[in-house]
Parts: sequence; structure tokens; C-alpha cells
Amino acid sequence: MERDTGTILRQQPLGEHGLIITWCTREHGIVRTAARLARKPGSELSGQVDLFHECELLYRPASQGDLHTLSSVALLSPRLELRSSLLRLRLASYLARLLVATVEAGAAESAWHTLISGALDYVATSTPRRAILLHFEKRLAELHGLYNPTEAPHHALQRHFQNMPAGRAELLEQLG
Repeated sequence: MERDTGTILRQQPLGEHGLIITWCTREHGIVRTAARLARKPGSELSGQVDLFHECELLYRPASQGDLHTLSSVALLSPRLELRSSLLRLRLASYLARLLVATVEAGAAESAWHTLISGALDYVATSTPRRAILLHFEKRLAELHGLYNPTEAPHHALQRHFQNMPAGRAELLEQLG
């Protein structure tokens, strides 16, 4: 069993009652877990696993592949403030999708967790602004070793990673 602290970045349905949860963890980087009964009424995971929640998680590593089995979670921070405005939620969602698109599963580097956790905490307590998104892209490019002061960090990331999340231009326009 592995124990770690992580932020939920993505959830996908798994059968009738389950979820595949993508985490950014402190010790193991991007980790995907299967929570087979997470959506079942009365489940012990009900209310514990939701987007952007920071949790302590216990999971059993997969013997093959990268889909581990989630055993339990303890909610540390629900980051409810992110749900106080649609713009705040859209910015948090974009940052999470950008991190997932650029970091390989299992890249065990605590800097990824520090980056996304700090960014989400900041977005939760601050007015959503384009400077937040631009700073996140710069830090992400720096951590990947792609930052060049003569080039926009977004362009460096886009050139290196083909699967960048959609919606950046519209989000920047809304952020003013």
C-alpha cells in the first residue's frame, strides 16, 4: 500500500458506481486510481472525492499498468472557494488540465504538487486574473526546462507538448 497527499485534478466515470481519479501527489506525481464504489449512495468516499479536493490517500499499486486501486481517503481541504464563481472554477480547471497534459504519470517530483496546490489555493482566495495563468505557465515551463525569456512560456509548452488543453484564448479574454 502507498500513502500520499494529493489534489484531485480529474474524474472520469468507471462503470455504474465507480470513478477513475487523476491525482497530483506529493511523493508520486501524477497518479490514476480506480475508486469502484465512489458514486454509490452511502459510499465512504461519497463527498470525499471531488475536483480540487486535497486529500490524504491510501492506494494499492497496480501490478500492471498505471491504474491503481484507491483504498481510502481523508479530506484535508475541499477548496470550496473555487466554486464561488464560474471564472474561478474555469481558471482552476484550465490549470489542472494543463498540468495533466504536460506531466507524465508517475513522474515522482514534488514540485508538480507544490505548483498545482499553490496555484489552486491562490485562485481560491484571489480575484481571477490573467497574471495567474501566465505565471503558472511560466513556472510550468521552468520546471520542464523549457523556459526561455525571449519566448512566451505558452509557446514553448505548446511546441513541446502536442495535446495542450483547449479554451486558453477564451479564458484569457474573460480574465481581462
